[in-house]
Amino acid sequence: MKICLVSPYDISKTGGVTNHIVNYAIELRDMGKTVTILTTSSNERFHLQGIKIINLGKPVPINFGSTVAQIFLNWKSFFKIKNFFEKNKFDIVHIHEPLVPFISIFSIIFSKSKTIVTFHATLKKSWMFMVWGYLFKPWLEDKEVFIAVSESAKNSLRRYGYNLPIQILPNGVSKNFFYKSKNNKKNNKIKILFVGRNEERKGVEILIESFKILKSRQLKRNFELIMIGENIEKLKKKYNYLEDCKFLAQLEGKDLVDHYYNSDILCSPAIENESFGIVLIEAMASKAAVLASDINGYNDLVDNKNGLLFKNKDINDLSNKLTLLIENDNLRNNLINNGYRFSTRYNWQNISKDIYRIYNDQK
Repeated sequence: MKICLVSPYDISKTGGVTNHIVNYAIELRDMGKTVTILTTSSNERFHLQGIKIINLGKPVPINFGSTVAQIFLNWKSFFKIKNFFEKNKFDIVHIHEPLVPFISIFSIIFSKSKTIVTFHATLKKSWMFMVWGYLFKPWLEDKEVFIAVSESAKNSLRRYGYNLPIQILPNGVSKNFFYKSKNNKKNNKIKILFVGRNEERKGVEILIESFKILKSRQLKRNFELIMIGENIEKLKKKYNYLEDCKFLAQLEGKDLVDHYYNSDILCSPAIENESFGIVLIEAMASKAAVLASDINGYNDLVDNKNGLLFKNKDINDLSNKLTLLIENDNLRNNLINNGYRFSTRYNWQNISKDIYRIYNDQK
């Protein structure tokens, strides 16, 4: 089977959508399928063994509300994508984030193959998406199958008048994250991990303020905060006075996995709704206790048995919950064990089979 996956975002950069596409492409390749990714990339050398990458050109950073997306904004892509689908025939075209310009939108128009569409984001009310939605609705509604990665993503589409028959198929976690050995786990110092971009919506400042409160409490256990992600290293200068706090640039592959493995607590204090909390599942798979803000996308996953929730934007509640997890070994270990069991259902091998089953239904 020949499959084309379409990504509107920079495939060489770590992110929820791009990680989803890359991991899924690898699973398809390992299943013996012929896989092509139509995308944009800032790294011309980016490659995946056994997978064809069609790079339409370098992306540019575009503000989408409170986040920045790396997308390809060139009207010439209209003709490039038209020619691509005229010259290449696929059994399945799987378009991710179909309302994001221009790669996904033009692929919606020009794909004549059986087409699957996956929605990832929880979209705020936005005039831009309302315009895109109105203009391209006829082409979108003509496609075969519609998928959302969560109820939150599905529900956000309703606000734009899309009453499509949407199936829920969640993100998966790479097998590399699933905990393998006790030898590299843990020492006497409790490690609190944050993984995410340096953006207001990710709650970076809230976590740092909570950490300051923790340092003033003279807790029984030693602890440290490790923050990893895009532009996180820029916080070093601002907070160079903070002891036991490390700010690291974005990491990939084994380097990132090792930090998950060696952490005791993963804290994700995002202040805006998320479509899916993939960092939470990665942490559970790595046997770290999860503490997350009580927002849509996170509270779909965390139930106070596999992790804890704190009141959104509440620095004191976050500080108190962190204190509890640092000092209560039994609670932390129970959350870790329950979280690990919960995470196994999100193994990419299982998720891939569910998606591929949909492909087969289109024959």
